[in-house]
Amino acid sequence: LKRLGVSPEAHRRVANPLYEGEITMVIHGGGGEVTVTVSPDRVDMVLDDHGKGIPDIEKAMQEGYSTASEEARSLGFGAGMGLPNMKKYTDTMQIESTVGVGTTVRMTVLL
Repeated sequence: LKRLGVSPEAHRRVANPLYEGEITMVIHGGGGEVTVTVSPDRVDMVLDDHGKGIPDIEKAMQEGYSTASEEARSLGFGAGMGLPNMKKYTDTMQIESTVGVGTTVRMTVLL
């Protein structure tokens, strides 16, 4: 993004939700795959895991709500701010999740 002349503010709006998403996929989804597409006017991000899924997306979007394990919390994660922060920094965010199958999060940051 820097080589493309994208503003530092846009860097932050892409880096923060990607970081939050990656950590969330590791803690809750057993890992996953991230696809980033950079266009002249936007950055599209798709995070896809094959974890346990999110039974209640509305609840998971509440600040402070977390299902992180004690182990994850002991490492400083699991504050329940991952999904809310992802939404905060992006222009659009959509979550599709099926319990027992996994979760796909699509986010866009307009440049």
